[in-house]
Amino acid sequence: MLVPQTPSHHLRDHGWMDEERSQAGTGFRPVSGPEEVDRARQFLRAQGWAGLAAGEHLSRVDRLGIGPEQVLWWLPGLAGEARAVALLHQELLGFLLTSDDESGAARSLLDQQLPRLRQIVIPEGQVDCSGLEEFGYYRRELTVAPVIRIPAGALLATRAAGVEDAEQIRRIYQHVSWMSLEGADERRRRIEEQPSWVAEVDGEVVAVARWTMSFGSWVEVGGVATHPEFRRRGAATAVTVAAASAALAAGHQVALRYGDPALAPLYHPLGFEHVGRELVFQRRS
Repeated sequence: MLVPQTPSHHLRDHGWMDEERSQAGTGFRPVSGPEEVDRARQFLRAQGWAGLAAGEHLSRVDRLGIGPEQVLWWLPGLAGEARAVALLHQELLGFLLTSDDESGAARSLLDQQLPRLRQIVIPEGQVDCSGLEEFGYYRRELTVAPVIRIPAGALLATRAAGVEDAEQIRRIYQHVSWMSLEGADERRRRIEEQPSWVAEVDGEVVAVARWTMSFGSWVEVGGVATHPEFRRRGAATAVTVAAASAALAAGHQVALRYGDPALAPLYHPLGFEHVGRELVFQRRS
Protein backbone atom coordinates (compact mmCIF):
# COMPACT_ATOMS: atom_id res chain seq x y z
CA MET A 1 0.00 0.00 0.00
CA LEU A 2 1.05 3.50 -0.59
CA VAL A 3 1.39 6.34 1.82
CA PRO A 4 0.89 10.12 1.50
CA GLN A 5 3.35 12.35 -0.26
CA THR A 6 6.23 14.18 1.25
CA PRO A 7 6.32 17.95 0.72
CA SER A 8 7.49 19.11 -2.71
CA HIS A 9 10.70 20.55 -1.26
CA HIS A 10 11.75 16.99 -0.44
CA LEU A 11 11.67 16.23 -4.14
CA ARG A 12 13.62 19.35 -5.00
CA ASP A 13 16.28 18.31 -2.52
CA HIS A 14 16.73 15.12 -4.53
CA GLY A 15 16.85 16.88 -7.88
CA TRP A 16 13.46 15.71 -9.15
CA MET A 17 11.80 19.11 -9.56
CA ASP A 18 12.77 22.57 -10.65
CA GLU A 19 10.97 25.52 -12.18
CA GLU A 20 11.58 24.31 -15.74
CA ARG A 21 10.11 20.85 -15.32
CA SER A 22 7.48 21.16 -12.61
CA GLN A 23 4.44 20.73 -14.85
CA ALA A 24 2.87 17.28 -14.73
CA GLY A 25 2.30 15.13 -17.77
CA THR A 26 -1.09 14.13 -19.11
CA GLY A 27 -1.90 11.03 -17.04
CA PHE A 28 -0.87 7.76 -15.42
CA ARG A 29 0.30 4.91 -17.59
CA PRO A 30 2.05 1.59 -16.92
CA VAL A 31 5.83 1.71 -16.74
CA SER A 32 7.46 0.25 -19.82
CA GLY A 33 11.03 -0.99 -20.01
CA PRO A 34 13.98 -0.92 -17.59
CA GLU A 35 14.55 2.85 -17.86
CA GLU A 36 11.03 3.77 -16.76
CA VAL A 37 11.10 1.14 -14.01
CA ASP A 38 14.38 2.59 -12.75
CA ARG A 39 12.99 6.15 -12.77
CA ALA A 40 9.95 5.03 -10.81
CA ARG A 41 12.08 3.17 -8.25
CA GLN A 42 14.37 6.18 -7.86
CA PHE A 43 11.29 8.31 -7.31
CA LEU A 44 10.13 5.98 -4.52
CA ARG A 45 13.55 6.03 -2.84
CA ALA A 46 13.61 9.83 -3.02
CA GLN A 47 10.36 9.98 -1.05
CA GLY A 48 11.95 8.46 2.05
CA TRP A 49 9.31 7.14 4.46
CA ALA A 50 6.56 7.89 1.94
CA GLY A 51 7.97 5.42 -0.60
CA LEU A 52 8.42 2.63 1.92
CA ALA A 53 5.13 0.77 1.44
CA ALA A 54 5.21 0.89 -2.36
CA GLY A 55 8.82 -0.25 -2.47
CA GLU A 56 8.05 -3.14 -0.13
CA HIS A 57 5.06 -4.14 -2.26
CA LEU A 58 7.23 -4.24 -5.38
CA SER A 59 9.74 -6.47 -3.59
CA ARG A 60 6.94 -8.76 -2.45
CA VAL A 61 5.43 -9.26 -5.88
CA ASP A 62 8.90 -9.71 -7.36
CA ARG A 63 9.36 -12.73 -5.06
CA LEU A 64 6.17 -14.09 -6.62
CA GLY A 65 7.61 -13.69 -10.12
CA ILE A 66 5.53 -10.60 -10.93
CA GLY A 67 7.53 -7.86 -12.63
CA PRO A 68 7.07 -4.13 -11.93
CA GLU A 69 5.65 -3.61 -15.44
CA GLN A 70 2.64 -5.67 -14.34
CA VAL A 71 1.75 -3.60 -11.27
CA LEU A 72 3.45 -0.19 -11.43
CA TRP A 73 2.00 2.90 -13.11
CA TRP A 74 3.60 6.32 -13.23
CA LEU A 75 2.84 9.91 -14.12
CA PRO A 76 5.81 11.36 -16.02
CA GLY A 77 6.49 15.06 -16.12
CA LEU A 78 7.17 16.92 -19.34
CA ALA A 79 10.92 16.34 -18.92
CA GLY A 80 10.43 12.60 -18.40
CA GLU A 81 10.83 12.66 -14.61
CA ALA A 82 8.45 10.72 -12.38
CA ARG A 83 5.85 12.98 -10.81
CA ALA A 84 3.70 10.32 -9.14
CA VAL A 85 3.29 6.55 -9.05
CA ALA A 86 0.41 4.15 -8.54
CA LEU A 87 0.33 0.46 -7.69
CA LEU A 88 -2.40 -1.53 -9.39
CA HIS A 89 -2.18 -5.14 -8.28
CA GLN A 90 -5.09 -7.53 -8.42
CA GLU A 91 -7.91 -5.63 -6.63
CA LEU A 92 -5.72 -3.00 -4.95
CA LEU A 93 -4.99 0.55 -6.10
CA GLY A 94 -2.69 2.86 -4.17
CA PHE A 95 -1.18 6.26 -4.98
CA LEU A 96 1.94 8.22 -4.10
CA LEU A 97 1.59 11.85 -5.22
CA THR A 98 4.00 14.74 -4.87
CA SER A 99 1.43 17.56 -4.86
CA ASP A 100 -2.19 18.40 -5.59
CA ASP A 101 -1.20 18.87 -9.25
CA GLU A 102 -1.49 15.10 -9.75
CA SER A 103 -4.87 14.69 -8.06
CA GLY A 104 -6.90 14.95 -11.28
CA ALA A 105 -4.86 12.28 -13.01
CA ALA A 106 -5.14 10.07 -9.93
CA ARG A 107 -8.93 10.43 -9.87
CA SER A 108 -9.08 9.59 -13.57
CA LEU A 109 -7.15 6.35 -13.02
CA LEU A 110 -9.35 5.56 -10.01
CA ASP A 111 -12.52 5.98 -12.08
CA GLN A 112 -11.15 3.74 -14.84
CA GLN A 113 -10.32 0.91 -12.45
CA LEU A 114 -13.11 1.32 -9.88
CA PRO A 115 -15.32 -1.65 -10.92
CA ARG A 116 -12.50 -4.15 -10.27
CA LEU A 117 -11.20 -2.70 -7.01
CA ARG A 118 -11.73 -4.03 -3.50
CA GLN A 119 -9.20 -1.81 -1.74
CA ILE A 120 -8.02 1.76 -2.41
CA VAL A 121 -5.35 3.68 -0.48
CA ILE A 122 -5.39 7.46 -0.97
CA PRO A 123 -3.35 10.27 0.65
CA GLU A 124 -5.84 12.18 2.77
CA GLY A 125 -7.00 15.41 1.16
CA GLN A 126 -5.26 14.89 -2.18
CA VAL A 127 -7.80 13.01 -4.30
CA ASP A 128 -11.54 13.55 -4.69
CA CYS A 129 -13.14 10.64 -2.80
CA SER A 130 -16.74 11.25 -3.82
CA GLY A 131 -18.77 8.44 -5.36
CA LEU A 132 -17.22 5.68 -3.24
CA GLU A 133 -20.42 4.76 -1.41
CA GLU A 134 -19.78 1.05 -2.03
CA PHE A 135 -16.71 1.30 0.17
CA GLY A 136 -16.21 1.71 3.88
CA TYR A 137 -13.02 3.42 4.99
CA TYR A 138 -10.74 4.14 7.91
CA ARG A 139 -7.84 6.49 8.52
CA ARG A 140 -4.31 5.33 9.23
CA GLU A 141 -1.82 7.54 11.04
CA LEU A 142 1.76 7.67 9.73
CA THR A 143 4.66 8.36 12.06
CA VAL A 144 8.47 8.31 12.07
CA ALA A 145 10.95 8.13 14.94
CA PRO A 146 14.24 10.02 14.48
CA VAL A 147 15.23 8.74 17.94
CA ILE A 148 13.65 6.36 20.44
CA ARG A 149 12.90 7.71 23.91
CA ILE A 150 13.12 4.84 26.37
CA PRO A 151 10.57 5.24 29.18
CA ALA A 152 11.70 5.59 32.76
CA GLY A 153 11.50 2.44 34.80
CA ALA A 154 12.21 -1.16 33.95
CA LEU A 155 10.90 -2.67 30.73
CA LEU A 156 10.00 -6.31 30.26
CA ALA A 157 12.84 -8.48 29.01
CA THR A 158 12.93 -8.76 25.21
CA ARG A 159 14.91 -10.80 22.69
CA ALA A 160 15.04 -11.48 18.98
CA ALA A 161 12.52 -14.13 17.91
CA GLY A 162 13.21 -17.29 15.91
CA VAL A 163 11.15 -19.91 14.15
CA GLU A 164 11.03 -21.86 17.41
CA ASP A 165 8.77 -19.10 18.75
CA ALA A 166 6.18 -19.51 15.99
CA GLU A 167 3.65 -21.36 18.14
CA GLN A 168 3.81 -18.87 21.01
CA ILE A 169 3.51 -15.99 18.56
CA ARG A 170 0.49 -17.73 17.04
CA ARG A 171 -1.19 -17.73 20.48
CA ILE A 172 -0.77 -13.97 20.59
CA TYR A 173 -1.91 -13.25 17.05
CA GLN A 174 -4.98 -15.47 17.30
CA HIS A 175 -6.49 -12.64 19.35
CA VAL A 176 -5.81 -10.12 16.56
CA SER A 177 -8.47 -10.17 13.83
CA TRP A 178 -6.14 -9.31 10.95
CA MET A 179 -3.64 -12.02 11.90
CA SER A 180 -5.79 -14.78 13.36
CA LEU A 181 -6.37 -16.61 10.05
CA GLU A 182 -2.70 -16.81 9.09
CA GLY A 183 -1.44 -20.37 8.66
CA ALA A 184 1.59 -21.92 10.33
CA ASP A 185 3.70 -21.86 7.14
CA GLU A 186 2.97 -18.19 6.53
CA ARG A 187 3.76 -17.37 10.14
CA ARG A 188 7.14 -19.15 9.96
CA ARG A 189 7.90 -17.35 6.69
CA ARG A 190 7.21 -14.01 8.34
CA ILE A 191 9.56 -14.81 11.21
CA GLU A 192 12.27 -15.91 8.78
CA GLU A 193 11.91 -12.86 6.51
CA GLN A 194 10.86 -10.15 8.97
CA PRO A 195 13.12 -9.65 12.02
CA SER A 196 10.92 -9.96 15.11
CA TRP A 197 11.26 -9.28 18.83
CA VAL A 198 9.30 -10.77 21.70
CA ALA A 199 8.80 -9.89 25.37
CA GLU A 200 8.77 -12.63 27.98
CA VAL A 201 7.32 -13.15 31.44
CA ASP A 202 8.63 -16.21 33.30
CA GLY A 203 9.84 -17.66 30.01
CA GLU A 204 6.48 -17.20 28.26
CA VAL A 205 6.24 -15.02 25.14
CA VAL A 206 3.61 -12.37 25.86
CA ALA A 207 4.14 -9.71 23.16
CA VAL A 208 5.66 -9.38 19.68
CA ALA A 209 6.73 -6.67 17.20
CA ARG A 210 8.54 -6.98 13.89
CA TRP A 211 9.93 -5.12 10.90
CA THR A 212 6.90 -5.43 8.64
CA MET A 213 8.36 -3.56 5.66
CA SER A 214 11.73 -2.41 4.36
CA PHE A 215 12.82 -0.34 1.37
CA GLY A 216 15.89 1.77 0.84
CA SER A 217 17.11 2.99 4.23
CA TRP A 218 13.67 2.68 5.84
CA VAL A 219 11.97 -0.04 7.86
CA GLU A 220 8.49 -0.09 9.35
CA VAL A 221 7.89 -1.43 12.84
CA GLY A 222 4.50 -3.12 13.04
CA GLY A 223 2.63 -6.26 13.96
CA VAL A 224 2.69 -5.10 17.58
CA ALA A 225 0.46 -7.34 19.69
CA THR A 226 0.18 -8.49 23.30
CA HIS A 227 -1.54 -11.56 24.74
CA PRO A 228 -4.80 -10.39 26.39
CA GLU A 229 -3.74 -11.71 29.81
CA PHE A 230 -0.63 -9.50 29.82
CA ARG A 231 -1.93 -6.20 28.49
CA ARG A 232 -1.36 -2.90 30.28
CA ARG A 233 1.93 -4.13 31.73
CA GLY A 234 4.25 -2.39 29.25
CA ALA A 235 4.78 -5.42 27.02
CA ALA A 236 3.81 -3.60 23.80
CA THR A 237 6.10 -0.73 24.76
CA ALA A 238 8.99 -3.12 25.37
CA VAL A 239 8.77 -4.88 22.00
CA THR A 240 8.22 -1.62 20.12
CA VAL A 241 11.31 -0.11 21.73
CA ALA A 242 13.30 -3.27 20.98
CA ALA A 243 12.32 -3.43 17.30
CA ALA A 244 12.75 0.31 16.67
CA SER A 245 16.04 0.57 18.58
CA ALA A 246 17.47 -2.37 16.64
CA ALA A 247 16.54 -0.67 13.37
CA LEU A 248 18.20 2.61 14.34
CA ALA A 249 21.28 0.79 15.59
CA ALA A 250 21.56 -0.96 12.22
CA GLY A 251 21.55 2.40 10.42
CA HIS A 252 17.93 2.33 9.28
CA GLN A 253 15.28 5.00 9.60
CA VAL A 254 12.06 3.97 11.34
CA ALA A 255 8.41 4.43 10.42
CA LEU A 256 5.23 3.12 12.06
CA ARG A 257 1.56 3.15 11.03
CA TYR A 258 -1.52 2.65 13.18
CA GLY A 259 -5.23 2.82 12.54
CA ASP A 260 -6.61 3.16 16.07
CA PRO A 261 -6.24 6.73 17.41
CA ALA A 262 -6.21 5.27 20.93
CA LEU A 263 -2.70 3.95 20.19
CA ALA A 264 -1.19 7.44 19.95
CA PRO A 265 -0.37 7.55 23.70
CA LEU A 266 1.61 4.33 23.24
CA TYR A 267 3.76 5.37 20.31
CA HIS A 268 4.22 9.14 20.51
CA PRO A 269 5.94 9.19 23.94
CA LEU A 270 8.52 6.79 22.48
CA GLY A 271 9.58 9.39 19.89
CA PHE A 272 7.24 8.65 16.97
CA GLU A 273 6.15 11.87 15.27
CA HIS A 274 3.08 12.33 13.08
CA VAL A 275 4.01 12.92 9.41
CA GLY A 276 0.84 12.11 7.47
CA ARG A 277 -2.38 10.21 7.15
CA GLU A 278 -3.88 7.88 4.56
CA LEU A 279 -7.42 6.75 3.81
CA VAL A 280 -7.95 3.02 3.30
CA PHE A 281 -11.17 2.15 1.44
CA GLN A 282 -12.54 -1.40 1.54
CA ARG A 283 -15.40 -2.49 -0.71
CA ARG A 284 -18.37 -3.62 1.35
CA SER A 285 -19.26 -7.27 0.77
